[in-house]
Amino acid sequence: MQPGRPAEGSWFSGLPPSRIAAALCAVLLLIRIVAADAQINEEHIAASDFSADAWLNSKPLSLASLHGKVALIEFWNYTSIASIRTLPYLRLWDRLYRPLGLVVIGVHTPDFSFAADRTRVAAAVQRFDLTFPIAIDSERRFWTAFHNEGWPCAYLIDQHGQLDYSHCGEGDYAEFERLIQQMLKQLTPKLDFTPARFNPRPDSPPEQPCGEPTPDTYLGYSRGDRLANRGGYQQLTSAWYRPESGLAADQFDLSGHWLAAPENLQAESPAVDNPDRMRIRYRARSVYLVAGSESGRTFAVTVSQDGHPIDPASRGSDLKTSPDGQTYLPITETRLYYPIESRGFGEHVLTLQIDRPGGLLYFLSFGGGCEPASDRN
Repeated sequence: MQPGRPAEGSWFSGLPPSRIAAALCAVLLLIRIVAADAQINEEHIAASDFSADAWLNSKPLSLASLHGKVALIEFWNYTSIASIRTLPYLRLWDRLYRPLGLVVIGVHTPDFSFAADRTRVAAAVQRFDLTFPIAIDSERRFWTAFHNEGWPCAYLIDQHGQLDYSHCGEGDYAEFERLIQQMLKQLTPKLDFTPARFNPRPDSPPEQPCGEPTPDTYLGYSRGDRLANRGGYQQLTSAWYRPESGLAADQFDLSGHWLAAPENLQAESPAVDNPDRMRIRYRARSVYLVAGSESGRTFAVTVSQDGHPIDPASRGSDLKTSPDGQTYLPITETRLYYPIESRGFGEHVLTLQIDRPGGLLYFLSFGGGCEPASDRN
């Protein structure tokens, strides 16, 4: 189990063991939900006041400044695919319900040190077209005040500052929107949500087949636990790694020169004819990679699956094709990349090859395809 990472599928049922950490926030807050007919919790819990390192799209906000409003507070980070998939819903709810008294606040709490940089967060906010207030929470004060445990986690606070509902993970968006409407009607009883634009779109069923994917895989030594190379990590040392003859499920190995840092693996080989490689045996439908560069220079990661370039039908939105037919990711900034989006769930060996020193690999995440089909983009 990787603490602080998101769960796929339903927020309260069917969570695989490797994804359960995010759901703990609802347990810690002891907030009840009636799934058959969504109701606001009557045992109100006073929300904690909060502060942030900085704010984007807004002047600094506080619990007192939200009095007389309904607040939706969501913890997210721009390297979490589950967080990214919730953003279209936040944009929609902000557009529909801000004029009616809803304040959407996105709390960006980073998973990696590079994502604590305000300039990078601002770039991500612009890339995802977020116009609602964003709290930069790099010191985790906001996170601690809410006893939060993962991404994405959303909280609804009523006009009196009472924490009425929490929701962690993906899915159940229609139910969540109905709760927003219910809280807004408590604020303004004359509101009418019968027009079609206020009709919540039900979650679409997952595409089939889907399955339990490889767990989130941190590549730096501080949280990495699946390196198969004999001798393990050579911490903070530029070392030669010899590939293993075979890989067990969910394990990865290295070949070439690598520098193992707490949060990442840095390619060290200077020769194009002797590139550094990483392989992982994974089970999934889709693959997501957090990568970047120490110097900020653009570099390429050649991506292959089972020894071959990625099939056109399985290429993610960031994958490109070279003149010689190889498939690669152009790494232009440190962020989440989308290399593989396959038609179906399966087990494969993924190889990432870096032909320039200084390339950084942080994290691999895998999608089983069991999330709502409408969320896969």
